[in-house]
Amino acid sequence: MIEKLPSGKWRVRLYVGSAYVASRTFDLKRDARDWEARQATLIKSGSWTHPDDAATPYRVWLDEWMATCGGAPLTVKKRKWAAEYASDALGRLPLSAITPLKVKQALADITEKTSGHTAYQVLVVMRQSLGAAVQEGLIPRDPTVGAKVARAKANEPHPLTHAELWRLADVMTTERDRVQILTMGYSGVRWGEIVALAPDQASVRGIRLTSAYAEVGGRMVRGDLKDHDARSVPLPTRVLDELIPWAQAQQKLQRRHLFGTANDTPHRNGNWRRSILTPALARADLPLTISPHNFRDTAASLAIEAGASVLAVSRMLGHENPSTTLTHYASLFPDTLDGLITRLDSAIANALVSQENESEEVRR
Repeated sequence: MIEKLPSGKWRVRLYVGSAYVASRTFDLKRDARDWEARQATLIKSGSWTHPDDAATPYRVWLDEWMATCGGAPLTVKKRKWAAEYASDALGRLPLSAITPLKVKQALADITEKTSGHTAYQVLVVMRQSLGAAVQEGLIPRDPTVGAKVARAKANEPHPLTHAELWRLADVMTTERDRVQILTMGYSGVRWGEIVALAPDQASVRGIRLTSAYAEVGGRMVRGDLKDHDARSVPLPTRVLDELIPWAQAQQKLQRRHLFGTANDTPHRNGNWRRSILTPALARADLPLTISPHNFRDTAASLAIEAGASVLAVSRMLGHENPSTTLTHYASLFPDTLDGLITRLDSAIANALVSQENESEEVRR
């Protein structure tokens, strides 16, 4: 409904059905009519949002959305880091002013100043936060649709062989470090998961993962696993033969951490690598560039070599989607297609032999 005010201006009162929802005042009647027509079209299409909501600065909405997000401490830390980039790029704009072009320009600028990896993480936050704004009815459509960033390729895995892993275990100076190396090399657990293990989480079936540590703001913070779901990882008997006695000994000492420091605190990744892993690599004559993550590669490689499927390896590593496992470790399946062709050749040969035998029987 359009009405002329005593001041000479024109006010539009907007209704959805019989409910009053918004109003706007204009100097010219034609501007009032145009606005009313646009709003009526949006209401009819089901994509109308309150003009005041759409005027909310993206920075304000981003803070509100972030407050509703949970997750493991490291996940929260990474999300906050990416959100800072998103806020710097688009934060001053009202939600209604964020267009697909502005999103693409912001991502291109971030890519140029930092890296494709950073821009990809920022896009994830933009997509999730602006998608939530659509769900809340603040904006009619998601401006990140169609936005793409070339994701940085993951580093090629560099696993150890069985012999190299056991050689490294043999040069460890303490039983704790030896058992930890073997457990990491055959379970593929993340660093935050291995240091969060308690003695009672080791059993004759393997290890049970329920939480993980993350370094946040210089502190070791315990939180959920990356995929939020607890998981069990079986281990070879030879590894369990060393792990179980160690775990039992730690339980008797009433220690909280299966592989903790002398003070029963969790090891920090950098300190452990510098003081324990690197000297051991030198003694074992192995590349000093090997990091704790390479034991994750090792577990995946040895499992695949033993015939494990992509799904089995995915469950062991705690990947939410098996496609993630295949993306990271595709190069560790070098004989997959060769093996397929061999089986197909064998099946063809058997089928042809069977067909010839049947024909021979018919001729007789």
